[in-house]
Amino acid sequence: MGDVVSLLDREVYVLSQVDRLLDIASGTAKRWIDGYKRRDQMYEPLVRSEPTGSDIVTWGEFVETRLIAEYRRHGVNVARMRPAIMALREEFGTSYPLATAEPFLSTEGRELVMRVQGETGLRPSLCFVVRNQQSLLDLSMEVRRFQQDADYEDSPEVRRLRLLGTSTVVMDPEYGFGEPTIKGRRLRVSAIAEALEAGESRQEIKSLWSITDEMVDDALRCSRVA
Repeated sequence: MGDVVSLLDREVYVLSQVDRLLDIASGTAKRWIDGYKRRDQMYEPLVRSEPTGSDIVTWGEFVETRLIAEYRRHGVNVARMRPAIMALREEFGTSYPLATAEPFLSTEGRELVMRVQGETGLRPSLCFVVRNQQSLLDLSMEVRRFQQDADYEDSPEVRRLRLLGTSTVVMDPEYGFGEPTIKGRRLRVSAIAEALEAGESRQEIKSLWSITDEMVDDALRCSRVA
């Protein structure tokens, strides 16, 4: 029997899919995940410890890219996160520190993240953990937004990610090859949107797949990246 592959190590996407599913500019996933070369200058990746040249993306790499995208949407230079991410990898003994719960959800984890941030000189706008007005360790706004979409399901690893803040549409490596599906179902969002575009009524679609109005609405909302 072959070796059991952990969920975070499971190969799920190609780089172009990551751009589409995370609604980021074409080529961004490659730069963040595998690095890039420009004018004879090599820029190291944020997600992988070193470039591999592979177009295949694991679930763990996808989840980490999702969190990094939160920071980029606020206009910060995410390339400066690399030293802290690499240090967190060593500190927590995992290839995917941003895709696991320990750095963010436990008091001890937050304390370690705070120390790593200080040691690597991470800029305030890029911090994962911050101090609130009571001087207690809290998650940054970007991490909080990420956590709203992350579903650990009593696991140390992110098991699935909700899409666009919906409650019923998720990206789950165990369903639909990681494409947006109705939570806990193999029903792809794209199938619902295509049925509506083909002229089927909402009631027919609900009856055909035994889904609710909320699921139809969420599917339509997410169809632009599905």
